[in-house]
Amino acid sequence: MSEFAARRRALMERIPDGIALMHAASNGKQQGEPSFVQAATFFYFTGDFGSPAAILAIDGVAKQSHLFVPPPPTAFGFSVDGVVADTGASSAARRSMTTIQPWDSLLPFVHRRLGEGVTLYIDEPRWREALGMPSGLDPVGGTQELWRRSLTRAFPAATIKSVATAIRELRYVKSPAEVAVLRDNARTTARALRGALDAIRPNTRQRMAEMRVATACVEEGAAGPTFWPWMMTGPNAHVKMLVHADFSYAQMDRVMRAGELVRVDIGCAKHGYGADVGRTVPVSGRFTPGQAETWNLLIAAYRAGMAKMKGGVARTDVLAASRAEIARLQPGLTTAQGRRAAQRLLATDGMADWSIHSVGVDSGESALPILAAGAVVAFEPIFSVDEDAFYLEDMILITETGYEVLSAGLPYSAKEIEAAMAAARGSRGGKAAVPGDAAR
Repeated sequence: MSEFAARRRALMERIPDGIALMHAASNGKQQGEPSFVQAATFFYFTGDFGSPAAILAIDGVAKQSHLFVPPPPTAFGFSVDGVVADTGASSAARRSMTTIQPWDSLLPFVHRRLGEGVTLYIDEPRWREALGMPSGLDPVGGTQELWRRSLTRAFPAATIKSVATAIRELRYVKSPAEVAVLRDNARTTARALRGALDAIRPNTRQRMAEMRVATACVEEGAAGPTFWPWMMTGPNAHVKMLVHADFSYAQMDRVMRAGELVRVDIGCAKHGYGADVGRTVPVSGRFTPGQAETWNLLIAAYRAGMAKMKGGVARTDVLAASRAEIARLQPGLTTAQGRRAAQRLLATDGMADWSIHSVGVDSGESALPILAAGAVVAFEPIFSVDEDAFYLEDMILITETGYEVLSAGLPYSAKEIEAAMAAARGSRGGKAAVPGDAAR
């Protein structure tokens, strides 16, 4: 538990005037979900996969950590023992906590500390939460917003501030143990991606490919997918369309057609951490000449951007290097689609959807403007030209002098992708190797 205790101590130094209150996932998994997933910030500071509804108090004034745990939860009318941390001194010592107390002790504890002048700190979501109600009604959705409103109602005189920036900064740079976990997750996901290529075929439903990814993650030793696979084909793969999947009962299922491209955006969950890796592949197993030239243009720009990566480099400088490579290659493009792609990418907003985000407990986390040694980022260019959408993503460890691609073993060029698909179709479950990018 020393790693998690060290994280709590680091946060204490950031909030010397107050207490951060962090809520675990409120309920067990829904029946349609593959597994219980702990709230990311709670897990980051505790390492606790269980303890639903528990509350962690990190006291920056007293330099103490307290865990408040509920009674055993119920499922189908049965009490579920063993999933909530035990109270008492021995349990607290095992978890490097100051105390572990019944959660009815929380209100007296907070009231006492507020009387001593402390500030309350809470986390915030990466994206704005949907509250599920029109203005004027209490929210029924939005975990962080519900938590904030509950605390405001319980402690109306308290000063409540956000601790999100401090948490994002702590989570951005990974410890050696976290890097090892993410390296394993990345390689597991890369192998799962290769293992799922055989399911991408003309006249096959997207759903079949999604299920193959989920199976491949489990076959590779993961708990399951970090997020449900985005195996989006044809028109579904365009960024403004694929997000509709979050509101589609059928996950925007459709039959894959020859000539279309597939967005393979996946992650396998292991060790309580996420992953986020992807490629664009042709349904037929072969790119058209225009698709191949456009894809290889993206690969060249991507590698030019990666070549700039190291600690202390701005994310904007990485994207500028990619843009410069597109401009350099533009005069030599020979297909109409390739030329339109370069023109589109060099437009003012042409790279607006190119992202560099962090990967950690969540598969998608906020990255700081400057790359830092020890950060693990996903470099994720996205753009569309004509009927085709293109997308690429690796997990990359930033070092003092360069970078290391953690999702090693995946194909890059159009020829490498075609070869990988041919190998997958030739021997289902086969794992033919394509050399990955070396550490730099």
